[in-house]
Amino acid sequence: MKNDPSIFTFDGQQAGPTVTIMAGVHGNEIGGILAAVRLISLLKTRQLVINSGNLNVIFANIAAIGQNQRQIQLNLNRAFRSNDTYTIEELMTYEAERARRLMPYLSESHALLDLHSSMNPQSTPFIICEPHSYPIAAKLPVGIVSRGWDVIEAGGTDYFVNQNPPGRNFGICIECGFHNDPKAPDRAFEAVMIFLAEFGCIDLHPNYPPTQLQQRRIWANHIHKTATNFHLANEFADFQPIATGTLLGHDGDQEVHAEQDCVIIFPHDCKKPNEEAFILGVEE
Repeated sequence: MKNDPSIFTFDGQQAGPTVTIMAGVHGNEIGGILAAVRLISLLKTRQLVINSGNLNVIFANIAAIGQNQRQIQLNLNRAFRSNDTYTIEELMTYEAERARRLMPYLSESHALLDLHSSMNPQSTPFIICEPHSYPIAAKLPVGIVSRGWDVIEAGGTDYFVNQNPPGRNFGICIECGFHNDPKAPDRAFEAVMIFLAEFGCIDLHPNYPPTQLQQRRIWANHIHKTATNFHLANEFADFQPIATGTLLGHDGDQEVHAEQDCVIIFPHDCKKPNEEAFILGVEE
């Protein structure tokens, strides 16, 4: 792995924690990839220097990045889990193998910031983390923080870091908006710089960031996986309030309704069984 061209390691001038910035877990999420490229350029030209600790910058799903598609065979962000939780077919996929190769880097990481974006042009930037990471999330330039994903979506990069050991390491995912939003790369890069400063890797101006956003907190507590296929009943925006009983869509010939007042996240049509059609959460 030392010669893996998708992994860049930078050593600090002093001892400190290992921090990882990850991009391209989904290969078509270009904003985070561009932010990571920008970071590496600054570090290689020494316009930016790592003061302490060690930094990994990883382009995760390198095959999917090369093809500008979300994945090759499997969602890499559900692949960071033990082999005994896989089916035989899943275990043989490119993404399962890639996850196994990246796990040692995540195992040694005290903190991870994983850069993502959404296929929905109306998507809202937000942060995924568990409560022990709230003080860090509060510094990032995003107005919504959501917890609970480690429970409903085990196998993500942040899930893996949070479990090794539980509560002592910091796995954070930032959703930077729509894939092709021209602001997404800058939003991702700003988050990276703040994150690195929080862990002492770099210095930032003491007044940076200049303003602190008021953040909403959402507990994500339900994920709908398709029985056959799923079609939305309406166009729903991310974090749109949903009333109890609202028709969300049809899974095959079955109606799917909201069972409580909630918000909806990542709603989209699905064509196959066992796909993630939407997530529901409640405001805290």
